[in-house]
Amino acid sequence: MIDTKIIQNIPVLEGLSDPELQVLAKIITVKKYNKGEILFEAGEARKSFFIVLSGQAHIYRIFNEEVQTLAILGKHSFAVESALTNPKLKHSHSCEVTESGDMIEILGKDFLKLAEDYSQIVNKIYSNIIENLTERLHHANNKLVTIYSTGKIASSYSDLDNLTDLLITTILKIIKAQKAIFALYYPAEGRVVIQDARGYGNNQRVKNLKIDLFKDPILGQIYRTRREISIVKEQYRKQKNLATGYSSQNMLGVPMQVGNRVVGAILLGDKERGREFSYNNQILLGIIARQIVLPIAMAETTTAADSAGQSSEEKKS
Repeated sequence: MIDTKIIQNIPVLEGLSDPELQVLAKIITVKKYNKGEILFEAGEARKSFFIVLSGQAHIYRIFNEEVQTLAILGKHSFAVESALTNPKLKHSHSCEVTESGDMIEILGKDFLKLAEDYSQIVNKIYSNIIENLTERLHHANNKLVTIYSTGKIASSYSDLDNLTDLLITTILKIIKAQKAIFALYYPAEGRVVIQDARGYGNNQRVKNLKIDLFKDPILGQIYRTRREISIVKEQYRKQKNLATGYSSQNMLGVPMQVGNRVVGAILLGDKERGREFSYNNQILLGIIARQIVLPIAMAETTTAADSAGQSSEEKKS
């Protein structure tokens, strides 16, 4: 077990008592990483949560054979917070150590096991993660309040149309995009249904599109990979197969998951002022998706049940 003095002054672990730190220390390992080492790679499971004790790392992606840095991690920065809620998700980006140093690693499976007996420790850490994300995302405090308010409001809705209308309106206020799609997946029928669309001129045309779940290059890919998708203008121009009836030159999409089941996706297109979607935008959209997925799944089930009931009544009449 590590010495708890190592983790006493880390912001994301702030508020934990000495006994709580001692419990947490049992699932923590400290590893030394050398410059050039890969912390994680795109496509791998998000099995571990990392905190930088010393040194530096960068989160990046490879596009057109070039490395694009998305975020720099310095002392006490953390990464892969989703490992603490769902360690089976896949990384959409990679991380390389750029300056040798020490990292704290917490396995997601160990953290979830800890939650069974020490929920107060887990809740404090979750709270600190949200607080730190707020600082990381600059002026995002009101945005995160809006996200959590939206999740709370969404839970009281059973009407799927009104719910998706509320959520898209909120999302477009938080992440300044010109287009948005709220999609639901029906794997038994092999199709994607666009429940709501905004910013397309003819939104109804987009909602009426027939989309093959297992062939579609964007919404279908989110379902098949269970991963976020980020497409920039240059990539869109070079990959002709990305042109669909709903696609944009600049896109950011995330899955909505309940356990291992992907129930839908949120896709944004064409960020305002011609900018590209940032890594911070991806974090925010992922938080939104996790907050609203249960109300969406419940509303979709209610809507399906109502439709089945109406169909049955029509047959009787």
